[in-house]
Amino acid sequence: MAIELNRLMNMVTGMNITMIAGKKGLPNLVSWIHMVETVEASTFLSGGEIAFTTGIGTDEHRTVLSLIRSIWEHNAAGIIINTGPYLPDVPAEVIDFGNEHDFPIFTVPWKIHIAEIMRIFCFAITKSEQTSMEIAAAFKNAIFLPKQEELYTLTLTRYGYQSSWCYNACVMKFLTSPSGDLKPEQLEALAAQLENSMQHRKYTDFSIFIYDKELLIICGNYDEEKLRDFIAELLRYTKMFLPKSVQILSGIGKSTKSVRCIYKSYQQAEAICRLRENHILEDQQFFYSDLGIYKLLMSVDDKDVLKEYYDKTILPLKEYDAANDSDLAKTLHSYLKHNGSVMETASELYIHRNTVNYKLNRIEELLHMDLSSLDTRSQLWIGYLLQDMI
Repeated sequence: MAIELNRLMNMVTGMNITMIAGKKGLPNLVSWIHMVETVEASTFLSGGEIAFTTGIGTDEHRTVLSLIRSIWEHNAAGIIINTGPYLPDVPAEVIDFGNEHDFPIFTVPWKIHIAEIMRIFCFAITKSEQTSMEIAAAFKNAIFLPKQEELYTLTLTRYGYQSSWCYNACVMKFLTSPSGDLKPEQLEALAAQLENSMQHRKYTDFSIFIYDKELLIICGNYDEEKLRDFIAELLRYTKMFLPKSVQILSGIGKSTKSVRCIYKSYQQAEAICRLRENHILEDQQFFYSDLGIYKLLMSVDDKDVLKEYYDKTILPLKEYDAANDSDLAKTLHSYLKHNGSVMETASELYIHRNTVNYKLNRIEELLHMDLSSLDTRSQLWIGYLLQDMI
């Protein structure tokens, strides 16, 4: 992962580096470093670099301002100017440009070896990325290989994530236009931006990483209030960084008792996303603790039990409809949704009440159940809830 420019500069406070413009850009993310002496060389920037220059490539035709402008246009995080024989002073117009565009500009005297600064930055960026990758890999193992504790407990403990903490898993899915999903590089950039933004908000003990075109977020040792505040901020920043055309689906699993149960929280978060994608849940329902009866269904570890229940309640109607080109399952769902009201069912389906009654009688024959019984209707309604989960 990239590292915040401000954090990098704190690592070289004793090297006589002075910030002369663009203070508001200090939260910029730095992905790497690049020596840029000419406008042509700035075209090699891919975005997020901290640029270095001595001014050797500037003259009366190639001004310092044109160089800085080009570096900024190629989305660099900032620039450090090594003042000396090639560029004794930074022109006022360059300082004005940096302040106007919130583009951080620093100077460092010639006597300071910029190679040492670059070495420190490279090490910090590489170390930060290595740490993020190791933490993400450990959490992935905790989710998908929970029984192999040796693959995640030691690593997480080394980075401060205690095994006895409670953990919450959050899943973010992104529904885009018909043109396709978010590209991997877009997800990578989003993960880096979100991590930086949340760290800037002084949040710690969380990890954001990509898995199967989704963003996974793990929070460690957060109480309910802190978790809700964190997720609210996370969603706010996510909407800022993505086009308005992208729909964000999120789900937050139950707080676990230890690191060994993260996989359960992840499965719950995934299930919540599926329910939201199928328009079963309201937009504000994405915390496990807000789901009502779905909490009970999600807490069943043996998914075969849930499938067996569905197979004995709703599946026979589905199979009958498929074989006979009928809509008994749809009729029953409407009937249950309207609390057993034949009148409201007929109104929703635009059919006569007698037709509804005929179909309900046929359903009773097929399922060998009495639909006038509240217990029967409750069993069948649970079957429909499971249909949205399995």
